[in-house]
Amino acid sequence: MTPIKKHILFLVPDGVGIKNYLCSDIIKYLKSECDISIWSTLPIDAFDDVKRLHQINFNYKQIVLNPEGILTRLYREASTHARLLRNCKLKDNPTILTNWRPNNYSLKVKLLYLAAAALGKYLSKNYKRILRFEEKSTSKISKKIVDKYSDDLKILNLKSIFITHQRVPGIMPICKAAKQLNITTVTAIFSWDNLPKARLAVSTDLYLVWSQWMKDEMKDYYPEIHEKNVKLVGTPQFEFYLDENKVISRQRFGEKHGLDLDKKWICFSGDDITTSPYDHLFLRDLAVSLNDQKDDLQIIFRRCPVDLSQRYDEVLNEYNNLIVSIDPIWNIESQTGWVGFFPKYEDILMQVNLSYHCDMVINFGSTMAFDFAINNKPCLYLNYNPSKDIRWNTNTIYNFQHFRSMKGLNAVGWINGRDQILKTVLKTLKTPNEIAPDRKKWMETIVLHPLDTNSQNIASAIL
Repeated sequence: MTPIKKHILFLVPDGVGIKNYLCSDIIKYLKSECDISIWSTLPIDAFDDVKRLHQINFNYKQIVLNPEGILTRLYREASTHARLLRNCKLKDNPTILTNWRPNNYSLKVKLLYLAAAALGKYLSKNYKRILRFEEKSTSKISKKIVDKYSDDLKILNLKSIFITHQRVPGIMPICKAAKQLNITTVTAIFSWDNLPKARLAVSTDLYLVWSQWMKDEMKDYYPEIHEKNVKLVGTPQFEFYLDENKVISRQRFGEKHGLDLDKKWICFSGDDITTSPYDHLFLRDLAVSLNDQKDDLQIIFRRCPVDLSQRYDEVLNEYNNLIVSIDPIWNIESQTGWVGFFPKYEDILMQVNLSYHCDMVINFGSTMAFDFAINNKPCLYLNYNPSKDIRWNTNTIYNFQHFRSMKGLNAVGWINGRDQILKTVLKTLKTPNEIAPDRKKWMETIVLHPLDTNSQNIASAIL
């Protein structure tokens, strides 16, 4: 008798999960043993690459996540504010509170956040109060919504549900429905900087983390979650860089993107407009500093995929003989907001080749440091204020909790002023191994090694 296959549901609330999880080898390890379904806020054609890569068909349902009720949201945001206050004190790091970003789109919402902040201050004095209010928040979720999800889940007869990240509150009704049906729920912590931000918006049976660093963080920030429910699995998003078949020749890459093969290539990776509102000024400073070297150097500009602004246009036009822009290959549906953004598989290939063929990457505190470290390429962090805006300071950013993971390591090179750009870049080109010699050690702190086991680790956890 042929054994009945297990049935796994991938719950994908936004497009980044497609790249990090569904385009990785996770499905390769699951498909022989499991039937696979996907629920997502994205249209089905967002998963065309997944079908093609893995040669599979899957059941698919496009879902619309219900907005939270007023009390659910109030209790959740109050608990979030309380956790941020607690985390600041716990780690003696006031920058953690910068993750409290009230939404002021309307008077009603503004008042909600004012109430949440006041209530959060009260809750922060006692951890049990925070837990009680989180329970209150989930208890206020509409039974009608939960029951509807429960009916849909019953039809699938699932072994488990894998949620590609933990940050979307609208997923919690699905988690409640799964719990009622004794379906195992698993979520991945989206990124290395997420846990201090107190945005663990879903409650699941298992939590997947990148590293021992993150597992220790989970114990600190969420002591109520038992250690056995936190699995150290790594993250598959860096596995792509290990596949030599994804690398094309330097000549082919250069010809494809209009690059000069006789020059050294330096990647400038842009950040989002919230984290780095003056990123375009950083790029200008880089261009001004390196312009006299344009016969030998070329800057490749890779913008942040979700930055659709025109803020870089002026410097790109002015220095078009020095800077070549290679845009992310993403589907962009601005009308639908973040959920309408998702990467194409070609974008993964392009990033792999950027890391392989460029001599270094320069940015403002980006995870791209790890993408380049895999190929033993140095990253230079910009560490000065490019604007006179006193409301924003690079020092605040580099004091974020996740950067403490590089303590004691020479993990990146630092550009500490405009006048340091040329000297630092030329030194890095001349002696790359003297700049950030601990770059791989830092990555080993952040991501479980060996990297090529991470997809398999996650597949095992889901099963």
